[in-house]
Amino acid sequence: MSLADLDYPEVHFARTGLKTVVCRVMFNPILKIGQEPPADFQELVRGAFPQLFKEESAEFRIAPGASVEALPAGPAVWRFRSEDEAWTAGLAINFLSLETTAYRDFVDFQSRFSILEQALQSVYQIAQYVRVGLRYINIFAPDDFPGGWQRKFNPHLLGPMADPVLRGELRESRQAFVLAQGDWTITVQHGTDNNGYRLDIDHAAEGHVHAADLAERLRDFNRRTYQVFRWALSEELRAEMEAKADE
Repeated sequence: MSLADLDYPEVHFARTGLKTVVCRVMFNPILKIGQEPPADFQELVRGAFPQLFKEESAEFRIAPGASVEALPAGPAVWRFRSEDEAWTAGLAINFLSLETTAYRDFVDFQSRFSILEQALQSVYQIAQYVRVGLRYINIFAPDDFPGGWQRKFNPHLLGPMADPVLRGELRESRQAFVLAQGDWTITVQHGTDNNGYRLDIDHAAEGHVHAADLAERLRDFNRRTYQVFRWALSEELRAEMEAKADE
């Protein structure tokens, strides 16, 4: 049996631990983005992302004698934000990104990302991407999901946390594993996070992803990520998430 054999039906959960969703596509550097403000790009996206600011990077190193030496600033990132500040896009010389703390479903997320990607294509005509990533970061808080993590997740995910010998004394656990096939990987990082439990699933492809195939690739990423996410949950946690928020 493999990941391809998983076939959990998609459910719109009444409550989740989902905190952040990020999509980032990387391309070969375009110097024009770094040399002048992306005014044409802004005109195409400002209906959905009216707020604009420029993010400059600053790096330092410790020089001999323990003095701090400033390094040349890296490429700037132009940030475009929705009016409610729940959605933030980023444009730099080698990437386009979208991040949200107000995820509803993938159709909504992809429609907003499509506004950005179509603007990118209109202004900069990118034929292919060198990396495509879609990441879901979940943090399950004990106040929202009480009862102990051993009953909330698949014991194959928990490892030593599910072990009857070790779990009584185990206070902290952080683990990671990578699934891979063809040009894609799924990196799963999980473990205790303060008093909560973090489940971070990052699906990516590297190589040459043609722009015409991007939308379908992201849909595939979303489907696979959901299957991994559902595999990680216990039936108890799934039932809690499907329950009405006021129950």
